[in-house]
Amino acid sequence: MGGQNAINSTGELIGASDLEMQSKQALHNIATILASENASFANLVKLNIYLVHGSDPRIGYKAFQEVSGILDNPPLVTVLFVSGNNSVLLYFNII
Repeated sequence: MGGQNAINSTGELIGASDLEMQSKQALHNIATILASENASFANLVKLNIYLVHGSDPRIGYKAFQEVSGILDNPPLVTVLFVSGNNSVLLYFNII
């Protein structure tokens, strides 16, 4: 699944400069797409998370657990720190 960020269904950025809110919005976007294909977070193999340098990946991981629930076999997670603007703090790429 190509990249997901914290843009909602009306095109608005949710949680500008708030990593927790952005993580949850992006994960809800992912859940919606997965559900449209009769899939769930349990079907993911790999999750790449691109975070703006200086962001705390534990915040995104906590949001992932809240949205996906505790998974018996969670996907492999890779976190990459990137340069970026201060409004959009993350980007997900999913396999």
